[in-house]
Amino acid sequence: MTGRPLVALAAAAEQVDGVPHVAVREVYVRAVERVSGCDVVVIGGPAPGLAHVVDRFDGLVFGGHQSNVLPRWYGGEPGRGPADRDRDELALSVIPAALRADVPVLGICRGLQELNVALGGTLRDVTGHTEDLSLPRDEQYLPAHPVRLTGSGVLRGLLGQSSVEVNSLHHQAIDRLAPGLRVEAVAPDGVVEAASAEGAAFCLAVQWHPEWYAATDPVSVALFTGFGAAAAARAARRAVA
Repeated sequence: MTGRPLVALAAAAEQVDGVPHVAVREVYVRAVERVSGCDVVVIGGPAPGLAHVVDRFDGLVFGGHQSNVLPRWYGGEPGRGPADRDRDELALSVIPAALRADVPVLGICRGLQELNVALGGTLRDVTGHTEDLSLPRDEQYLPAHPVRLTGSGVLRGLLGQSSVEVNSLHHQAIDRLAPGLRVEAVAPDGVVEAASAEGAAFCLAVQWHPEWYAATDPVSVALFTGFGAAAAARAARRAVA
């Protein structure tokens, strides 16, 4: 045992040479291990049984992916883009269970959308928030627009600012906010860029991608260290339980 918090990182379903795989981008693993200070275990597939053992983890991260959340989960019309039903089912079962067990949750891009749908909200397609694919990947993840932080929420507490600059690489966004969620940040065009769960020890999800420059961008560092502190606090509580 390392004594570090143990965090579950949700994978996506992918086909490689016609063979099903579960996969995560290495940048998420590095961000959680090096900036949050946690050990990582990858979880994937529908895995309904995970909802019953989620309390074994000290944190849960649902990161972004190219796939969209299927509109069928919230009664919407068929949407555009690739889908990942396995990832949807994982999120919809595990996120509510994690909140019931007081396990810290960090959502990134798709993770914000999953959090909202898992708790009863809806999504919509958006334009003007996609990356410029003609640019090198490192430039695609640079800040693209400002977001205004609302009130005295979790994000405002972590960053100590009223607005920050973030990147923008997504096709879906929150439409109807789920009961129990609080808006934490809004883009100039009204798109919800962050939300938190009311009453949770730590449940914060952002629409942008902090993982790409997790160790150097001050906003990203604050997000991952804040999540790591919450995971460490849970690990300490479990150690004396």
